[in-house]
Amino acid sequence: MRALRDMNMPKFVFEDVPLFQGLINDLFPGIKADRVGYEDLNSVIIEYLESNGNHHSDEDKFLN
Repeated sequence: MRALRDMNMPKFVFEDVPLFQGLINDLFPGIKADRVGYEDLNSVIIEYLESNGNHHSDEDKFLN
């Protein structure tokens, strides 16, 4: 379920997201798959960017 969601969601236009979520919920009733967080990886990426003089657009959004 998570693979289906994570691989397909970025491809949809905003209007199609509720339809897709409904299909996923119909296929996998009662299952809740939280998003995987990569806080350690995100922190290392931000540190690397900043140490090389680069900037990221929104640290809080990037970390969530």
